[in-house]
Amino acid sequence: MVAGLARIALRSTPLRAATTSSNKMTITRSLHSSSIMRAEVVDKDPQLGDYPQFEPRSTQSRRDDPRYWDRQEKRNFGETLHEQDDVLGVWAPDLHEGVKPASAVRQLLLAASLFASFGGLVYISLPDRPAVPRTYPRDGLANELGGAQQAALAEGAFDKQEEEESGEDDE
Repeated sequence: MVAGLARIALRSTPLRAATTSSNKMTITRSLHSSSIMRAEVVDKDPQLGDYPQFEPRSTQSRRDDPRYWDRQEKRNFGETLHEQDDVLGVWAPDLHEGVKPASAVRQLLLAASLFASFGGLVYISLPDRPAVPRTYPRDGLANELGGAQQAALAEGAFDKQEEEESGEDDE
């Protein structure tokens, strides 16, 4: 059983590439802003020691296959992980290879305008208030609220008093 698992592990492409790797590795990356492909030679990281250096490829780009040992993470048993597996794993931010930035902005603006127009339509279609705003007798219940000073503080009458005093100073 262990020998069978070892054969399955050796058949996986990343492990086979690791066993044949040299000190330098050619990495092909695609530019998201254009369709130009470029290849560059990268020196092997000295801090990795003898750990294999794989091509950075997200596991989200792997096809779904029921033969994976871990179908959720899309990997086989004993498969050597990439150095940056947390960045390239299934739980990393999603890959959006088919959506151009201009199209994404256009879709976002369309959604925002639909949301705002729905809110405006609801605002316009709401009926007026069925009641008149409440009014209180005796200067807005000044005595009941604790006297003229407290009632003025609650209603903002000090603002008017300051405006009158500043108008007298100007004369």
